[in-house]
Amino acid sequence: MLSINQVYKSFNRYNVLRGISFTQKQGEIIALMGNNGSGKTTLLRIIARIMKSDSGTISFQENDLLSNNSLHRKDILYIGHDPGMYSYLTAKENLHFSIMLRREAVSNIMIEESLERYELSHFMNEPIAVFSKGMLQKLKLAHAELISWKLLLFDEPFTGLDQSGIDLVDRLINKWKNKNKSVIMVLHNEKRAEEYAHRKLLINSGRIDLG
Repeated sequence: MLSINQVYKSFNRYNVLRGISFTQKQGEIIALMGNNGSGKTTLLRIIARIMKSDSGTISFQENDLLSNNSLHRKDILYIGHDPGMYSYLTAKENLHFSIMLRREAVSNIMIEESLERYELSHFMNEPIAVFSKGMLQKLKLAHAELISWKLLLFDEPFTGLDQSGIDLVDRLINKWKNKNKSVIMVLHNEKRAEEYAHRKLLINSGRIDLG
């Protein structure tokens, strides 16, 4: 499904990724781990084509993911540290806009029900500029639930969440596992990685540490 081969990336002559290679099967959940600054976020952004690699190849569903053809990336959803949404729009408007851009059919009722599940129903008509970090994280979860995707790249899904939010993520990840969805998520907690992922990949000194 996903094949990454010899991906390199440097910033100001500092080599962050030094020949990253791995493959992912359909329905596999991978926990991407490593110390701060090890290149986990950089790798996700390169796969999502938000950032360019210096060299290497990436194929997804047998298509060149690093080409300029955006159709090759239509089945990938990237959720990073930033909301990736417009602060002056409401939660509901942001979800509507994102769904419209992807040309998907999701009803107004489905959006409202999703916001209610993620404890945001009382704030759905508020601009997200007033949202706390935890509320923004829950909005990302609603986004991931509503959008169709075959590969989800999720950078630290538990960031800023209280216990109820953690429970929501737990249920959502288990739902993805049961539906045979493919996910690469950055995690720092070893116990969570053991619980949620089929496989752990540790980035150490810019390479995949095979232990």
